[in-house]
Amino acid sequence: MPELPNTMRTAVTVARLEWQLEWRQGHQLAAVGLFALASVYVAFQAADQRTGPDAWTAMLWLVYLFSGFTAIGRLFDRERSSVRRYLQWAVHPTGLIVGKLFHAVLTTTALTAVVLGAFLLFLGWPSGIEQAGKPGLLVFGAWLGGLSISTTLVFVTAVASQVRSGGSALGAVLGLPLLLPQLILTTRLTRGALAGEPWSMLMEYPLFLGALATGTATIACILFPYIWRA
Repeated sequence: MPELPNTMRTAVTVARLEWQLEWRQGHQLAAVGLFALASVYVAFQAADQRTGPDAWTAMLWLVYLFSGFTAIGRLFDRERSSVRRYLQWAVHPTGLIVGKLFHAVLTTTALTAVVLGAFLLFLGWPSGIEQAGKPGLLVFGAWLGGLSISTTLVFVTAVASQVRSGGSALGAVLGLPLLLPQLILTTRLTRGALAGEPWSMLMEYPLFLGALATGTATIACILFPYIWRA
């Protein structure tokens, strides 16, 4: 049990270091934000003046998916360099992966604010939500769906980082099939929130998304120490 406080201290240190490096290398954060804004603007140019809930949902999660790949896909880039040997000696692998997951939670929160803010700015709410929709559930579902996607991307990126060449391509190949359950649940939750479906019909989706996020994070914490030492 004394290892748990040490692991959490390591995780907090890793998450803080990741954010400090992100702010110091501001061009990477700017690239993710610009990609999300440009994607929403392209969707705005292609959409009708009054976008329906189905098209609005599809565009939202397409933008969110590729923005997530852009933001999380490079999370283990530093661990592919000569820094890896030092980290293997100095940092406990469980603390490292938990710190990366903490960083992913913060990134998901920021990305949800940027993407939803851009959608409301350019596209507004889809037609009909003013009368029957549930905007609060929509925002919560977007954050929870993004969190579930991010935890899967962290795990896939951690596995792909152990490959000496072609790790980015491997991450995409592994990630897309694993993300299908999250995408199905998030699109159904978003459509239901926009249509104003009863809470009793929608609450199963947040529960499943939370279970997927927790399960993926747990598997990552269990398996990462083995692949990290390989």
